[in-house]
Amino acid sequence: MKRIVIAVLMCLSLVATASAADVKLGYVDLQKALTMSAAGQAAKAKMDSEIKTIEDDVKKRETDLRALQESLQKQAALLSAEARQEKELDFKQQVKDHQRFVKDKQEEMRGKEMTYTQQILRDLGAQVVTLSQDKGITMMFEKSQLVYAIDAIDYTDALIKAYDAVYKDSHK
Repeated sequence: MKRIVIAVLMCLSLVATASAADVKLGYVDLQKALTMSAAGQAAKAKMDSEIKTIEDDVKKRETDLRALQESLQKQAALLSAEARQEKELDFKQQVKDHQRFVKDKQEEMRGKEMTYTQQILRDLGAQVVTLSQDKGITMMFEKSQLVYAIDAIDYTDALIKAYDAVYKDSHK
């Protein structure tokens, strides 16, 4: 709410200092730009690939743990109480290690996703400035901060196009 009030006050002060003909407003949907841009799709593909690799590793570890558990159950009657207890403790430790592995990988992937997202948003921010200057836009807003705006001042597609051009040139 505070952001909206500040944005409205900025608009009013801008309109008060400039004639209405000089003010040109626009908005972009950064979430859409993030997911639809080439950089966003490349980051998603990279994340999906890494997640698939981790999921395969987790499934293999879980299969190994189930096989070990079944082996322990079959051997339980043949082992001494002390040997059985030692193998059960070893199994429990392997389960804890697996759980820690899964948790660490989840945190690692969240961190990577945040890093990719922040970098793309920084790059998009720079493109918003360039786009605004090129189009003569006085104020550019983010769609999620708007209550209402007509589609005619939506520059999201232009932002994606401009950003993709820069991104593709820098990743040749």
